[in-house]
Amino acid sequence: MKNYIKYIGLFILGFTSFGCSDILDPEPEGQVALEELLATEEGLITGVNGVYEPLQPIFQNAMIQLAGRSSDDGWTWRKETESDIFNIDESFGLIQTTWEDHYQGITRANTVLDRMTLIEEFSSEEMKMLIEGQCKFMRAFYYFNLVRLYGGVPLILDEIKTPSDAELPRASIEEVYAQIKLDLNEAVPLLPPSYEGGSGKEVGRATKYAAMALLAKVNLELEEWDEAVANTEGIIGKGSLLENYADNFNGSSENGPGSIFEVQYGGETGATTTTLRNTFAPEAMQGGAATLPTDDRLNGEGGSLSSGNGIVQEYEEGDKRRDVTLADYGLDNFLFPDQPKGSLLFVNKYLNEVDQPPSQSTWNYPVIRYADVLLMRAEALNEIGYIADGEAFDLLNEVRVNAGLEAHNASTLSSQEEFRAALRKERRVELAFETKRYFDLNRWGILEERIQFQMDIKGELNFPSDRLISHPVTGKSYYLYPIPLVEFSNNANIQEQNPGY
Repeated sequence: MKNYIKYIGLFILGFTSFGCSDILDPEPEGQVALEELLATEEGLITGVNGVYEPLQPIFQNAMIQLAGRSSDDGWTWRKETESDIFNIDESFGLIQTTWEDHYQGITRANTVLDRMTLIEEFSSEEMKMLIEGQCKFMRAFYYFNLVRLYGGVPLILDEIKTPSDAELPRASIEEVYAQIKLDLNEAVPLLPPSYEGGSGKEVGRATKYAAMALLAKVNLELEEWDEAVANTEGIIGKGSLLENYADNFNGSSENGPGSIFEVQYGGETGATTTTLRNTFAPEAMQGGAATLPTDDRLNGEGGSLSSGNGIVQEYEEGDKRRDVTLADYGLDNFLFPDQPKGSLLFVNKYLNEVDQPPSQSTWNYPVIRYADVLLMRAEALNEIGYIADGEAFDLLNEVRVNAGLEAHNASTLSSQEEFRAALRKERRVELAFETKRYFDLNRWGILEERIQFQMDIKGELNFPSDRLISHPVTGKSYYLYPIPLVEFSNNANIQEQNPGY
């Protein structure tokens, strides 16, 4: 969907940012009024393009730190330790920008949905369905991130026309999830399985399968195992694993059979390209890798939480994914100069040596891959009930064999508990550094124990247990980030902060 990027700027001209102080500001001279912009089908298509736009900054940095470095997979040797060691407070800048970016997408989706009801004629019923379906999918996507990061949040579902429209109290976690599921269930029949190209139908937009996969993710989060199986049923066989694992990340198979939904980059500016090659690239090549893979050989040295069930040690012999994900580049060990060259590993998955300048990679970012769907379904089936060499084994083994590993069977995984452990390990390795691990650990209720284990190796650090809640749906121990401090000034109806802040 790289063709849509050129339209995003036009849409931004007609939108104000989420925030009460901005809503009633007069439009700067030269901007396109919403009434004019969204009065036609073509304008609505441009509006939909703008609904996707916040994905770009969200996955450039925010999710890499809040849902990447805050897992047991990544650590930083630099001073950017807030999210790595859970030293977060309500004034942390990334908490605020993440909140704003997600609500910007939500309010744009709301505006398009409201404005489309004023248009009497569309070129086709299909186009009307596409516009509505994409907006509901994206609104659900943004709320899904918000509820997992912050818990209950204001549930804004209509266009903001006055400050009071934005000044809503926090909805409960259950209410937010109910709306997410409603939006996704309505989006599924509105969206097509694929796009053939043309205005408003560019490849890369949200599809029926993306909505089904996201709905299944919601089901796993809430431990709705039967529903997760039902919502993945129609996706199985509609995609395929890529034989070359690296092709999922190197720009060669974007929006292809291995992908369900991606953040579309490919622009020419910093706003429309990724900075992941800087985040993960080796220090000697790019000026400083901000995130390194956890490695038990480091014995807790080098910086923050570098060791403790390190991801480096999770790879089995012969796993083709290891050298795609991790590399030493034969470089000097800049953290431990007394160690030999090549003794320090970096995250290689997103290294782009093609695009220039180095800080601007045009490669898309995979948000939901087909492999993720296979593993989601396998997890749900096993939680319903262990079946020796059943379908869950087939799904897990499809991913393993594609990675060059031997298949599991009932003799190697002889119980539900053993299968669960193998499935969780497979998710960790297959989806490494794709902002999945933190959310997985949190929904499984084991985030504290995994991070505290790393903190014990480092010493003198403790996981902030007072910031945990009992998830109201699953009952699992669950960590929440704080509501941004400034939002209590913007919206007096929020009132209650998350515990521990």
